[in-house]
Amino acid sequence: MDLSEGGCFVEMPIPLKVNTGLEIVLWLADTKLRVKGEVATSAPGFGIGIRFISLSPESRSVLQRHVGTWVK
Repeated sequence: MDLSEGGCFVEMPIPLKVNTGLEIVLWLADTKLRVKGEVATSAPGFGIGIRFISLSPESRSVLQRHVGTWVK
C-alpha cells in the first residue's frame, strides 16, 4: 500500500468502482486512524487509489508526521 497525506493505494483483486465512498482504518505505528475517502482510481487485478476526504486537523497531523518519517 502506498500512502500520502492525500490518499493511499490499496491492493485488491476485485476493486471498487470510481467515486465509491468508503471508510478506511489505517494503523500508523501505534495509532489507529479512521478516515473517510472515495475511490479515485480503479484497476482490476491491482487495486484502488483512495482520495481522503474531510480529514480532521488531528488526522492530518498524524498523517503528516507518519509520512514525514519516510522522507528523512
